[in-house]
Amino acid sequence: MTGFIFMIDDFTPHNGATCFLPGSQGMDTPPALSSLVPACGRSGSVIVFNGSVWHGHGPNRTDTARRSIQGAYIRRTETSGESLASRMRPETLDRIGPVAKYLLTV
Repeated sequence: MTGFIFMIDDFTPHNGATCFLPGSQGMDTPPALSSLVPACGRSGSVIVFNGSVWHGHGPNRTDTARRSIQGAYIRRTETSGESLASRMRPETLDRIGPVAKYLLTV
C-alpha cells in the first residue's frame, strides 16, 4: 500500500502533524512511542509513504485545525485496514454507480 497526505495547513510538532515510526513496516508490534517522528511541512506539501509503516498523528496543542487530504493505493488482491463502504450511508451507496462500487469493493 502506498499512502499520501496533502497538507492543506502547515504540519508542525505543535498542531498534530502525522507521526511515523521509522523501520516499523512489517512489525506486528510497534516500537516505543518515543521513536515517533513528526512529518512537518508547509501548506501545499505532500507526503508519500509506505502504508505499512506505523503512523498516526500527534496532539494538536493549538486553537486551529490542522487539515489534510489523504488517500491510498491498495492492490485489489489485498485487504484494506479500513472499509470505506461500511462507513457510507445506504442511501449514498444506492446513488453511486457500478464503477464507484467496484472501487469500494462493495
